[in-house]
Amino acid sequence: MSDSLKKIAFNQYSALFLSLIVFGIVLFLGITWTQSTIKSVIDQQQFLLSGISRTQASVLERRLASAFTSAQILAYEVEQNNGQIKGFPDFASKLIESIGGIENLQLAPDGIISNIYPLLGNEAAIGLDILSSPNFKKEASLSITNREMFVIGPVNLVQGGVAVISRAPIFIHKDTQNELFWGFASAVIYLDALIEATQLKSLEHEGYQYLLSRQNLAAKTAIILSSSHRPLTNILASTDLVLPVGTWTLSVSRNLEVSLKERQLAGYIVSLIVALLIAFSLFAILSQPLKLRILVKEKTAELQELAYKDPLTGLPNRRFLQDSLPHILHNNQKRKRVSAFIYFDLDNFKRINDTIGHDVGDQVLTIAANRLEALKSLSDLVARLGGDEFGILLGDINNAKQAEKQAVRILEAIRKPVTVGKQKYILSTSLGIAMIPEHGYDLVTIMQNADMALYQAKLLGKNQCCFYTENMRINTHNQIKAEEDFNRALENNEFEMYYQPQFTLATNRVFGAEALIRWNHPQKGLVFPNDFIPLAEKTGKMIQLGYWVLEHSFAYLAKRKAEGRDDILLHINLASEQLSDPHFVTLVQNLLEKYQVPAQLIGFEITETSILEDIQLARSLLQDLKEMGICIAIDDFGTGYSSLFQLKNLPVNLLKIDRSFVMDLEHDMDDRKIVEAIIAMAHKLNIKVIAEGIETRAQWNMLASFQCDYGQGYYVSKALTASAFNDGVMVSHEDS
Repeated sequence: MSDSLKKIAFNQYSALFLSLIVFGIVLFLGITWTQSTIKSVIDQQQFLLSGISRTQASVLERRLASAFTSAQILAYEVEQNNGQIKGFPDFASKLIESIGGIENLQLAPDGIISNIYPLLGNEAAIGLDILSSPNFKKEASLSITNREMFVIGPVNLVQGGVAVISRAPIFIHKDTQNELFWGFASAVIYLDALIEATQLKSLEHEGYQYLLSRQNLAAKTAIILSSSHRPLTNILASTDLVLPVGTWTLSVSRNLEVSLKERQLAGYIVSLIVALLIAFSLFAILSQPLKLRILVKEKTAELQELAYKDPLTGLPNRRFLQDSLPHILHNNQKRKRVSAFIYFDLDNFKRINDTIGHDVGDQVLTIAANRLEALKSLSDLVARLGGDEFGILLGDINNAKQAEKQAVRILEAIRKPVTVGKQKYILSTSLGIAMIPEHGYDLVTIMQNADMALYQAKLLGKNQCCFYTENMRINTHNQIKAEEDFNRALENNEFEMYYQPQFTLATNRVFGAEALIRWNHPQKGLVFPNDFIPLAEKTGKMIQLGYWVLEHSFAYLAKRKAEGRDDILLHINLASEQLSDPHFVTLVQNLLEKYQVPAQLIGFEITETSILEDIQLARSLLQDLKEMGICIAIDDFGTGYSSLFQLKNLPVNLLKIDRSFVMDLEHDMDDRKIVEAIIAMAHKLNIKVIAEGIETRAQWNMLASFQCDYGQGYYVSKALTASAFNDGVMVSHEDS
């Protein structure tokens, strides 16, 4: 027995004092951990509620924006016809059918409702005086004064039902000395139908609460449109619905007060019990050195077990595999056994964690681990390597067929639905298999080769297994080589700008160009963007490459100006990464100043999908650029998800119709209708239209007949080098 232990053994007061200190520390840590756990649960719920709120608000925003826009369209139609309302039922029928979500449309000359479609069931509203009605008078007067659309509701309709009504004031001879208030165009949306279009009711049945409200512009107060039976709680998330009539707010909450208090109380009780046990144990140990040595030995064994065991699933962990595998493989080699290592993860598991929650994700992992344990034989080893990654060492098999058979059993076991609570989840997995010793005999090589096989299984569509082959290593090497070549290309300036002419359909004049980047590869020759843009995204060099394109495009315009050439509008493609760059606007301002290029000569083309990644951020950035005088164009329009309302609220000068609609224009009637509708819609919003991919005179003529403003395509010219473009591009027609 050491002298220090003897002193502790005989000094009971010191042992008691030290035990009390440890008791306080453990109790404090336990309380802190409990509070941290409560906060983590609240944060997870806030994150979940935020996602639910955004999703449901998006549904409401699209439906309301379409309905409110219908009132404006109806008002615009009356204004264009100088107050004439002939053919109202037919026009209203088509409008309701095309937009949807509207109960009925109304016209109220001089504020008195005289026309309703459909009339059946709404006859009681005929003759209602909007300007005199106490429910509508304030907002109606304010709407006429401000010349803005207004919304009322919730309101009990005279014909029955509770609805929200948008009313747009109509003025004939607009913006002239003879301007005259004509009346109102209205769109009626039943609140019940609006809420039924979302999942709010089903969420309420699952224990959530919600509240949809709007601001009363006249009274400056909040109006509740719809709410759950139970009020909102403190754990909530709110999302604003940006609508033509102002901002509405959807709030979603969940009542966790009871469960959090229970969890907190349980945490405090457990902390107290653990602190007492540890303090008592420490006192006993300090008083009895022999027991201390025994306890230290036991705890050492426990710690060693903990070091080798995954705490969630109870499976051996990566460290155990690293420490044990060399010995296992050495024994197999002496016995001349064939082995295999299966490396796999759960397909799309991140989606469960991010959308449903980590608690559910942990339960799914535990169930998957139990299924794997049930499949293994005595010579097999199942380990959790981290996250949703697992490894299985098949310790004694005869050949690759047996390994494949076991892999298929794993696929089938994981594929069975997993039930957590009342929810069922369908899982799948992808497996990579490395044979031992054929594909390696050390842990690093085996896991690398199995990982490459796993990657190949995912490329082939997931939910399957792949054996490692030498070609996989070659492909991986080629991928690494391609990334190295791309990085070298940025350093050695191996890129070159090309310019495809853009022309006016009505005048046959080239007015601008689209800037397109090419890679002059030392071995492969000219490489097109489709082959190297994925490399830029994968290596995180998209912003750097985008800056290279910007600077060379600005430099080209500056050089044209110095040479006395005609001004052109140069359109430059922007990636979603650039739209997320907080320094992008400053960067553009610096380039304009550096090269002394007028902002009116610059255009930026943005795809619909890149805007939708963060529409609020994109709208702000694009507005800043437009205010500088830069032309903003939506590229590949019609292939994404843009709505009329989003387009109306984005600072856009130009729409670019995707080539997929142009290529079959001569033969596909649906494509014609879509293109003609896009052009008409854009012109209504004072947005110009350019069609890309024009390859024939017939396409040109058809687009011109649709009043399309501009064009681009091989019919006139492919993309040209700077010198070839500077030589001039003439538009000539075979029939001219």
